[in-house]
Amino acid sequence: MAGASITVDDAVVLEAIDDYARRADDRRPLMASIGAYLVTSSQRRIERETGPGGVKWGRLSPRTANRRVNGRARGYDHMLRVSGRLYGSLTSSSDNDSAEAGTNVIYAGPHQFGAEIVQHARSQRIYRFYDKRSDRIDYRFRSRSRSNFESWVTIGEHKVTVPARPFLGFDDYDQGEVIQIVADYYMEGTP
Repeated sequence: MAGASITVDDAVVLEAIDDYARRADDRRPLMASIGAYLVTSSQRRIERETGPGGVKWGRLSPRTANRRVNGRARGYDHMLRVSGRLYGSLTSSSDNDSAEAGTNVIYAGPHQFGAEIVQHARSQRIYRFYDKRSDRIDYRFRSRSRSNFESWVTIGEHKVTVPARPFLGFDDYDQGEVIQIVADYYMEGTP
């Protein structure tokens, strides 16, 4: 998975799986269940805005919160869920010996691990509205079709820091849940 992923490699969990695995050759259904749990756990972290271990994510910057989305200010709520693309792209894959959850969304990595993005210097045309009666410019940006005034602006090179907001992970709670999935799987008599 290109964006970001988490693989179960916890020694205690693998030992529990190995213990039960001696009883069955085909563990694909078990591994699929573990992968599905990892997806659900990652989605729960996005909903709760916490990383593995319950560590709360840092608050959005005021600049990001004030950015306009669908005609209104974005706000401080629903980090990583404005469009729902990242949340909905979480998926799992598994085989007989492993389970993995992740996403192929390209911006998942910078959100998971944090990043510093260099914005190169650029010039661009912006559009605004000039009111002739009051001889004032409305400094809000407009689309070209809704403006009557255009100008060129130059934006210098700058860096944008994206703080880490880990949504993929494997903590003590997940370890207990996966061990319970393994136990339930073999207690039900599934080969």
